[in-house]
Amino acid sequence: MLAGLPMYDWPEISTAMDEFWTLLRGCLLRRGIDAPEALTRQDDLVAMWHSPDLVFGQTCALPFAMDLNRHVRLIGSPAYDIGCAPGCYYSLLIVPKGRSTKLERFRGPVVINEFSSQSGFATLMLSLVAAGAQMEEVDIRASGGHRASIRAVANGEAELAAIDVVSFTLAQRYMPEADAVEVIGCTRPTPGMALISALPDAATDGLAGAFGEAVEQLSPSLRRELLLTGFLRRRAEDYASVARDWLSIEERLPTEGAYSLKSFAVPR
Repeated sequence: MLAGLPMYDWPEISTAMDEFWTLLRGCLLRRGIDAPEALTRQDDLVAMWHSPDLVFGQTCALPFAMDLNRHVRLIGSPAYDIGCAPGCYYSLLIVPKGRSTKLERFRGPVVINEFSSQSGFATLMLSLVAAGAQMEEVDIRASGGHRASIRAVANGEAELAAIDVVSFTLAQRYMPEADAVEVIGCTRPTPGMALISALPDAATDGLAGAFGEAVEQLSPSLRRELLLTGFLRRRAEDYASVARDWLSIEERLPTEGAYSLKSFAVPR
């Protein structure tokens, strides 16, 4: 069995995440759903998302909207203390501190976490397109993660990045580099991180009930550490807007063929 909550499982809060999993596992067991004793922490997230052994997982909105919705059951979205509607999130646009950046004239370099990311890539591209940027001229570089993107902007290696607001809140706690960047705007909210499972449809109600109950059981200190405030039950159709937005800009991205939908459909 596999279980993972990898989207915000930073080393600094891994102990808190383990405590939450213990609560969640207890809620699952009480509902007759077997679950592993410990969270699975692995680099190959796509393999985990596609695994038939996945009891409880978490994925970014874009991979779910483009492919995973056909392979897994959607449980819902966590709600975080980010000043946003429950179950939704947005990204913050950051630049080096003191740097004036006009999106319509932006050329780069821009740093993204990865090309399959809703918060770090798709929403940033949408923002640039909406501002009228000449996308064929934009220099895009991948960092491998939000933390690396923050460092790249802080060090002046990149001029712009979009950082998931939960990740940026954690960065303000644990990364000195967050003091060397400034926020110039934010993207519009979209459906948040998707909680998923490979278990049959019949288990979905129990999975959703267990997560909601576990959040309610959080101590105030653990709730603050994880930023978790609640849970929103969702349908797969709720993520259709994420797919539509992606398809609306895919042909306008600067490097032909670099962002093929195959990157979402094929486990890496």
